[in-house]
Amino acid sequence: MIKEEYRDIVVGVAMFCALVLGPLVTVVMRQPDPVVGTQSVKGSVYYVTTMPVNPKTAVGQGFHYRYEVRLEDTAELIFVDGEIEAPHMIGSTVQVERQHHKSGADTYRLVNG
Repeated sequence: MIKEEYRDIVVGVAMFCALVLGPLVTVVMRQPDPVVGTQSVKGSVYYVTTMPVNPKTAVGQGFHYRYEVRLEDTAELIFVDGEIEAPHMIGSTVQVERQHHKSGADTYRLVNG
């Protein structure tokens, strides 16, 4: 009798826990994705903006530039972040490091200097 009364509640709580804990399991179980190779490529600055756009979200982070860069070798449009002290103008050529990861994904880093 009691089991039938609380069955729906138990099922509801179990579903809620599964929905809440499901994404956390993928984060905890994520394996490291090491960089297996790097390549230096050039690109031209296509667009630039300061980040974060909302100053209220900058607490503890500070401001930086977000560049949209078109790579010379593939004509791919990528986003990279840069320091606020070293701005690059639209149309200028910048050096970018392409980092190839074990999973096959590529990430990019702006090379200063």
